[in-house]
Order: sequence, then C-alpha cells, then structure tokens
Amino acid sequence: MTKAAVVSGFWAQNIGNAFFNIGGKWILEQVFGENQVQFFQDAPAYRTFYPKHKGNPVKWANLIKDLDVEYLVLQGPMLTTTVSQIWAETLLEHRKRGVKLILLGCGLFKYTKEEISSARSFVETFKPSLVSTRDSVTYRSIKDLVPVMYDGIDSAFFAPRTFKPLSFIGQPYYVFNFDRYPEPTIKIEATDNPNDASFMHDDMAWHLQTPKLQSILSHKGKIHAYLGHLLDFRKLPIELGLRRIIRTEHRYMPHMTHKIYQHPNSVVSDEAFTYLSIYANSTLTLADRVHACVATLAYGNPAMLFTPSKRQSLFDRLGLESIRNKPTQLDPTYLKEEQDKQIEFIGNALRR
Repeated sequence: MTKAAVVSGFWAQNIGNAFFNIGGKWILEQVFGENQVQFFQDAPAYRTFYPKHKGNPVKWANLIKDLDVEYLVLQGPMLTTTVSQIWAETLLEHRKRGVKLILLGCGLFKYTKEEISSARSFVETFKPSLVSTRDSVTYRSIKDLVPVMYDGIDSAFFAPRTFKPLSFIGQPYYVFNFDRYPEPTIKIEATDNPNDASFMHDDMAWHLQTPKLQSILSHKGKIHAYLGHLLDFRKLPIELGLRRIIRTEHRYMPHMTHKIYQHPNSVVSDEAFTYLSIYANSTLTLADRVHACVATLAYGNPAMLFTPSKRQSLFDRLGLESIRNKPTQLDPTYLKEEQDKQIEFIGNALRR
C-alpha cells in the first residue's frame, strides 16, 4: 500500500507550488521509499479568485478522503484563516480510519493574529503526527501544541536533490521575475563608489528605479497590479551589460497574454522543470516571487527579493535576511547540512 499521499497541484496558477511539492515528495521518499509516496490533486478551494471561506464546492467529488493511505501530507503556506473550512471534512473522515496527517514545509500565509489563532485551532483539532515548518515564525506560533515538530526549511530548497537541470549554450543571463510588483528600471555602470548604487553585482553599480504608477497600483491589490502591467509602456531591455535578460512568469493560468508577453524574452510554462533549469543557470535572479528566489538559491546562484509579503520569512530561517537589500547567495554546504538534519529528524519521527 502507498504509505503517503502528497497533496499537490495548482502549478499552472503558481508554479512555485510545484517547487515545494517536488521537494517535499523527495523528502518523504527518503523515509518511505521511492514507490511509497505519490502525488494527489489539492482541494479545489485553492483555485485563483475562489472565495476560500466557503470551503470546497458542494458538488466536488472528494476523492482525497477516500485515499487508501497511511499518511496524508499537506505542504506550503496552508495555515490560513480558512484551513479548517477547506480540510475538516477530509481529515475527520481520515481520523475514523486511522490515517495520519503530516504538515511538511508548512507556513502561515499573512502572519496575522487571526491567522495564528486559526492555525493553532487547526493543529489542536486535527493533531498532526508530524509538523515541519518552513519558517521559524510559524514554528514558534504552534510549537507548544505539536509533540513532534521541527523548525525546518521550505521543501523547495530540496528540489536540486531530485531534479538535475538542463544547461544552455550562448550568452549567460539574468532572470527577472515580477508578477505583483513592477520590474524596476535598471541602469548599470562601472563605479568606484559602491554607495552610489542600489547594490553592487558583477563589479557593476546597479541603479534601480520603480515606476511610480505601477507601484501605486500594485500596492492597491492584485487586480490593480495587473492593470498596472497593462499600462506599462516602457521598452524594457533585452540585455544588461554582458548578460541577456530572461523574464519568467509564474502564472500560466489565468493566461493573461498581454501581461506575460508584454516584454521581451518572456517564458511561461504549465510545468515546473523548465523553470528549475532556468533558475539553475541564472547568474542573478531579481524577483517578487518567493520561490523564484528559493529555486535560484537552492541551485547555488544569487537572488534578490522584491516583495513586502511576510512569506519571505522563510529566508530568515537560513540566515538570508540580506536578500531584501542586495543579491544574496546560499552556501551549498550549509544548505546540505540543513537538508540532512531535517531528513534525519523526519525519518526518526516517522519510523518510530
């Protein structure tokens, strides 16, 4: 019998979901064996623009609750104010049959007091057998309620352990990945004064300026942000210095063609592995998507994050606080040590 079902999916609306789904499955395969862990589609309440407080659609065929498994695994920033509405029916049915719950690489979403209260209620009610968080804020918020718990790292940091990327010939590149917030206007030049720049990289001073209208709209909300992209008439460059620019888009669906292909050298796909190959070969990634930076860092390359989202706290867990201010890299030896410690903890906990 398959030991564990890893709830996964909605990759096309946020490809970063795939990064931690893939990494999380690999983690559990080290414990249960390669053929003992399988993916199964996530609850439909998570689709874009759906009112999650309503729970799942009434006419949904809930096959998750009928899975013949020993463990159900939930991942990512699922500890929201609506987590119980979405999962109560399934988990209560699993409890009757003795199916155990694992929260792997889990985190809060908005990190509000209300959300922490909901998360505490959820874990107290459904009593997961194991919780491994992806940031220390989440860990501290619920650790007194969970007997077996680990202050872990995001599962996407494990992606290089399972996927070996393709490489590319030709001109090296930077990756710019901006969804909610606008891509900065960037000028780079040689300088002897590092204080005269937003940051230094490749021995060049990078001067960044955020377009005012797009920035205002982005902070109003997601719909306003997409309007801002539509009104972005800049002719953005295809290269900077000796590097070309590749612009990745993490949202394949809904497929807003005007946004995706508005600027040159755009890439969008409904599968994850193209992105992992791109980030694995990036000489620098600038992004407002957390998992664009996670993937880049995991493959040993520098990244810088542009978002006020509190989900960025997962970087603090690995001492990467500087990612908000300048290009930052992750020591691969340190990352492997953290990966191995987490696998050891999870293995010991689940084999008992």
